[in-house]
Amino acid sequence: MLEKIYKKLDDLGILVICISLLALLTHNYFRALTLLLIIVGMIYIRKNGYKKVGLELPISIYVLTLVISLVMPLNLKASSKEIYRHLYGFVAPFMLGQIVISDEKKQKYLDFIMRGIILYFFIRTNLMILKYLPSQFGNRYIPLPIMPVEFSYIAGVVAVYVWGRFLKEKNRYQKVLNLSFVLMIVYVILQTRTRGAWIGLFGAYIFMFILKSRDVLKNILKSISIILGLVGFGYYFKNAQWFNPYYNRLQSISNTTTDYSNTARLIAWKIGFERFSQRKLTGWGYKVKNSYNVGPLGGNQVLDHPHNDYVAYLVGGGTIGLIGYLYLMLSIIWKGLKNLDNTLWLVMLGICSYTMIYGLVETLFQVTNSLFLFLAFLGIVLEKNE
Repeated sequence: MLEKIYKKLDDLGILVICISLLALLTHNYFRALTLLLIIVGMIYIRKNGYKKVGLELPISIYVLTLVISLVMPLNLKASSKEIYRHLYGFVAPFMLGQIVISDEKKQKYLDFIMRGIILYFFIRTNLMILKYLPSQFGNRYIPLPIMPVEFSYIAGVVAVYVWGRFLKEKNRYQKVLNLSFVLMIVYVILQTRTRGAWIGLFGAYIFMFILKSRDVLKNILKSISIILGLVGFGYYFKNAQWFNPYYNRLQSISNTTTDYSNTARLIAWKIGFERFSQRKLTGWGYKVKNSYNVGPLGGNQVLDHPHNDYVAYLVGGGTIGLIGYLYLMLSIIWKGLKNLDNTLWLVMLGICSYTMIYGLVETLFQVTNSLFLFLAFLGIVLEKNE
């Protein structure tokens, strides 16, 4: 029986990659996905022996900090329901990392999945815009039934992937094709009106452009020229009807007095730091469900969503939690910098930079889909080549 499975391991590995990515878009089946990864990973380990993924220590420490947050909760019932989340955090990188597939075949299937997702997002977004015109023009259109912030992270990871493929592609036809998909997914993300995602994606794109080849200094100079050109373009067209809504939305970041989302964030960060100061080492535990008022504009915010990943780790896991998070992210970046010739590692660098920039204004990794997508993609990148 096992011999028959071994002969189909290549196809099985590809199938697991497809299921891992597509399941994240359904926002369901996470426990079943965890079990599937354990089973498939153990089959590979039984056949080939355990193969180091190169990030055993930072991943283990990160998961340990998550476990610590489980035993320091204010709400034990809410905490106990998150055990599968922590288990997946350990399983995904290690088990996916045992799958052995050639880079060529892996990228072929990843290209197919990512392009399919982009086409769906692009078509669905435009159908929604056309359906609601003109009465609701300017709303935040997203093609999945989730919050714009969560969708923007998912779409941003996809956008980073196709940008990495564009930067590394040598074939002119494929390069043009990848660029067209880059433009489509960027267009979709613009419709979400999520400013943090815009800035995070731009930062990730520039970071990846600088690192796309060994000629870093030359790429930095090109990046400066591109940034200056885009600033000039934005200023020149700031009053144009087609561009003005995006310009005003981006400019509103500096408004900290009347912009509701900005004032709510400032209050959330202040309260988060105050709570951290009361329990600095281990924090208050995962999913702290204490709500607080965000000011005269009304509405409540919950402390487990302080609109900042770094504050969230300080509140939930204390100094230990933040160190675990930063150690994992910086370890991935360091490993990526040593594998710049590999397209998927360039993509992983982009995903890390996108996450860390976007995480300054949103709580990303306490949203299950965002964390799962990050860990699943990390596992895919860590997969061994044939």
